[in-house]
This record gives sequence, structure tokens and C-alpha cells, in this order.
Amino acid sequence: MRALLIGGTGPTGPHIAAGLAQRGAEVTILHRGEHEIDEVAEYEHLHADPHFAEDVEEALSSRRFDIAIVTYGRLRHLLPIVASRADRIVSVGGTVYARQRLTRAFTEEAPRDTPTTLIKRIVETENAIFAEADERGVALTHIRYPYLYGPRQLAPREWSIIRRILDGRRTLPIIDGGLSREARAYAANAAHGVLLAVDHEQSAGRIYHIADETTPTDAERARAIAAVMGVELQLVNYPRELPAAGSFWFAARTIGASEAEYPVTDHTELDLSRARRELGYTDLVGYDEAIQETVEWYLAHPLERGGADEMRLGDPFDYEGEDRYHRALQEFASSLRRVPIRSTQVRHAYDHPSSRVAQPVEGTRS
Repeated sequence: MRALLIGGTGPTGPHIAAGLAQRGAEVTILHRGEHEIDEVAEYEHLHADPHFAEDVEEALSSRRFDIAIVTYGRLRHLLPIVASRADRIVSVGGTVYARQRLTRAFTEEAPRDTPTTLIKRIVETENAIFAEADERGVALTHIRYPYLYGPRQLAPREWSIIRRILDGRRTLPIIDGGLSREARAYAANAAHGVLLAVDHEQSAGRIYHIADETTPTDAERARAIAAVMGVELQLVNYPRELPAAGSFWFAARTIGASEAEYPVTDHTELDLSRARRELGYTDLVGYDEAIQETVEWYLAHPLERGGADEMRLGDPFDYEGEDRYHRALQEFASSLRRVPIRSTQVRHAYDHPSSRVAQPVEGTRS
């Protein structure tokens, strides 16, 4: 089997390439050539920018493949090029859904959130690539990733917590109690989902969510990272109406809600039942192990302070500002204690008598 992997040097690429090789594939990686890593050095490399169709067309020339996995670049422009050179395609895109009144996991058919041009194009691209594949008679499977974490992530949001701990911080601002649950995928788990789609030819024409089966809260993620680093954190809570000190939590998750007045703290869980049922998906790496491997990677490969990768996080690391915010919160809380408000005693809904009360016997006079 000849396999083309577009992307290949990011979080999931090395896992996908290794999985293809284990399946007996002859792997060719097409990427820009800016991030060469040892993990994929053994495979053939073609260098072209997947954002520009003419570059990819020239690099691929007359090559043909049994399957192509497209994880990077402008998918709508790549699909026609790849479809003329491969019998099967597995593509990867993102997950953005409309906010809902009731908290429930999003299925693949849930309404998509389209408040920005970027998100509209994501939705339009999905429609376009399936139309293109259908017209060309190519088997296409599309995978929707949530935000990824793990080694080699371009903007690792865990770094906001890791760096604070490295810098001696033991307080961490969070929003709405850190109770938000956001679906994410550890890189090895996301790659595992892609490879399952490769294994199941009947997945053609289908869209699948791939995410970790465990979706912890923001507070649980923070505490898990701190536990790996052997420290305890004091989580300082701010309401979403006053998010400045903890705004770094929402730099990525507000991509589909840029017009919102406040940070989005709604849950964004993904329904994985289709992937479980049709692909046999389960996590390859459990959550505890995934967090430990992620933290250990960034301790061994720290981001450059103030460098390009750190700037992508949207985190100012303004510790003086955070401390001022914390003091102001404490003063505000103290002032509220002086505000009179009528209280009432809470009573259990059901009676719990401690002794039996004599009742009149029917038919007798009281």
C-alpha cells in the first residue's frame, strides 16, 4: 500500500506515519519542510506548502497512492489534487458547534456555529470536499478533531499552567470555578482514530468525532498538571464577567464565538458513539498517562519565553496584574460580607420525626 500523509511533523503526524508503516504501507510525507523531526526521518519527504494548490500539484507530479491522509493545509483546495492521485482519502478538520440551552454531548449532526468567516469556511469546506469526492468517485472519510494536546503541539495551552508553576506561582486564575468541560484529544488518541478510519473502508462517506473518552473540567486539568509537577495550586475563581486575569483559558475555545461579550464557559463535549460503534474507537492512552507525558515533554522541551510559540497562546504571563486582581477580589469579597441581606433557615423537604405522636383511634371520641 502506498500512502500519502499531508502534514506529518505535528502532534499526530509521527503516530499516523508509524501506524501506516506497521500496516505495511510505503509512506510519503508532504509538508513545508520547516519542522524536520527525527520521528519521521525514515520516510520519504516531499516539500511543498499545503496551503497552495499549485505547490502541491508540482510536488506530487504524476505520483499515485492507494490512500491519502490529509491533516494539514487548505483542505478544499487539496481535495481535487489528491482525489486525482488516490483511491481513498481520510481528511481531518475541526469541531465547532452552536451553543445550546441543555448541556449534552454534540453529535456529528449537531448544528454548526457559524458567527465568523473562518467557521463558515470550515463548514463550507466539509460540504465542498464531500461533493468533490462524490463527483470523482473517491472514497472520503472525514475526521473532526477537537483541540489537541501532547508533544509538538503548536500552541500548547498546558504551557500556561506549566510555566506558572516553573516560575514559582502557586495561585492560578480560573473562570466560573473551572467547571467548564471541553473535549480534547491526546495526539496519540487522535492519530489512533485516523488509523481506525484507514482500517475500515466502510467508513467512506462518513464524518467521525475523535476525542478523549475522558473530559475533565478546567480545574481538574490544572490540578492534574500540578500533580505531575509535584505541587498544589490554589485556584482563584473569577466570574466570566471579570475574566481578565484568566483570559488565557479561552484564547482557543472562543474561535467560534468571537462576538460573545464574555468568554464562553459552556461545556463542549463530543459524542463518540459513532466512532465507537463503527470504528471500534477507545482511547489508546488513558487521561492520566496522557497528561503526564504532555507535562514531561514540555519540561524537557520548554517554550522560549516570549517566543513565537508562546505568543500564540494569548497569555501575557502578567503575574503582577494577576496579584493585583487577586487582592481586588479579596477586597470585593470582604465588602460583600458587610452588605446586609435577609437570610432564612433551610429546611429538609421531608419530615424526620424523632418520636411518635399519638394519633386518635378511629371510632373513639377524642
